[in-house]
Amino acid sequence: MSNTKKQNPLQSMVKRPKRLETRLIIWVTGLCVLQAVLFGGLVYQITAQSLHNHIGDKALAVATSIASSDEVVKALKNPSNLVAINQEIENLRQLTDADFIVIGDKNAHRIAHPDSNKLGKRMVGGDSQAALRGERYISVAQGSLGESIRGKVPVYDEQQNIIGLVSVGFLVQSVEPLIRARIVEIMIWGLLLVALSIIAAIFIGQRVRNAIFGLQPDEIARLFSEQDAILNTMRSGVIALDPDGRVRKLTQRACEILDKPAACSNKSLTLKDLLPEHAEFLLRNQRRKMVGFELFAADKRLVLSRFSLQVQGQADGILLTLRPADELEYLSQQLTKVQAFAELLRVQTHDYSNKLNLIGALIQMGKNEQAIELIGQESQGSQAQIHHLLERIQDPVLAGLLVGKYHKARELNVVLELNPDSLLGAIERTEMLERVVSILGNLIDNAIDAAIRASEERTPYVRVTVDETSQTLLFDVEDSGFGLGSDHEVIFTPQYSSKSGAEHGIGLYLVKTNLDSCGGSLEIGESDLKGARLSVYIPK
Repeated sequence: MSNTKKQNPLQSMVKRPKRLETRLIIWVTGLCVLQAVLFGGLVYQITAQSLHNHIGDKALAVATSIASSDEVVKALKNPSNLVAINQEIENLRQLTDADFIVIGDKNAHRIAHPDSNKLGKRMVGGDSQAALRGERYISVAQGSLGESIRGKVPVYDEQQNIIGLVSVGFLVQSVEPLIRARIVEIMIWGLLLVALSIIAAIFIGQRVRNAIFGLQPDEIARLFSEQDAILNTMRSGVIALDPDGRVRKLTQRACEILDKPAACSNKSLTLKDLLPEHAEFLLRNQRRKMVGFELFAADKRLVLSRFSLQVQGQADGILLTLRPADELEYLSQQLTKVQAFAELLRVQTHDYSNKLNLIGALIQMGKNEQAIELIGQESQGSQAQIHHLLERIQDPVLAGLLVGKYHKARELNVVLELNPDSLLGAIERTEMLERVVSILGNLIDNAIDAAIRASEERTPYVRVTVDETSQTLLFDVEDSGFGLGSDHEVIFTPQYSSKSGAEHGIGLYLVKTNLDSCGGSLEIGESDLKGARLSVYIPK
């Protein structure tokens, strides 16, 4: 039984792609060989033609010189002493390296020839009649000695009558070694060129591989196809940009979100073409990461994230992902409720832990009456605050937000008061509620921070007023901080912040963005708490 291992048919059908260096060697070598063959053939033709022309010119010059010789004229007029003229012609042939010199009379019969047996016979080749008519020319013909390159010249007497012709020739077979010598020289240079090309191909292949992270062309193609497939299956739109804002990659989903269906076929887009109002901001501080940033574009609210692209540790542009906010609203609303509830539980847990420690200490000290009194005060105060909020704010999401902010402020030793005149019903529109939560939450956070910064001069205090009319929602937030100064425009830019840290500087910008998206307005004034007063009006 044979032990030969059978090859998998799939393995025999699928060939492993050649390496980049191998491909370059094959391509460059093939190109060089093709060039060498074409160039060698061309040089062969040019060399052969050049040699033929040179030899023909030489033959014609020798024939002209002999035809003008007095001895030749005398020999043609009186061919009695042919031995002497043949000896003289043979000496000239050896001196000029010609293969033959033939002299014929006016009837083309030979009177001088290297082979004495052919004297008196008619010249062959069929190319002598033109010379007997007075023409000087070069011809290639088959003669008695073989194929040759000939120079033929008529011979004239003193009265300028044609009395014969001179034919000087070089055999073609004697020219071929000269041509072959040139071809060998060309082949040597061609082989040297091919060898140098192979070395260059190996060097270039290694440099190219290093530049493309050691990947082979088929691996790059596969990665590109995989990346394209992954990006086009994402629900988020993806935009890849170079540091100057030129678009490198734009997915079909991004074009759909931005309502620019023709953008995907445009190869010279910039970020200003896609997001003209936000391009300048998004191209600043490119190393800074932004996640879940809201902006208004293409007549819709978008949730955008920005990431820095790094190539070998160097910044090489940014990557933007964007998605319509309405796709995330339901999840965001649920998350807002959970976050508010978690914040409330965290603050209350911390606060109650301190109170329980105090109550436990009072009981251990035997001061039971003081412990009971403290329990009553805590229960009454907390219940009163929550009851007041739920009574005045009928929307559970906003009520939860305010309760969470109340306990956060309390933990930071900031007094947060809800104006007793506040009154607000439930907000039915989910989109409107999401914007209100973002606006009011950011305003309160900024007010708490402002009050804390002025805590060395006065008790940190924040007052919130919530109200509504038949057509408008009103939110008024006051603080005991230092105020906002006179330049109100700059505080709503993404870069503005009176605090340090990457997480700061976009709170009021988000307020403005949400207000712009819902057609609201904001007024800035001074509060009787000696800080700022921000009043927001949102149409229902």
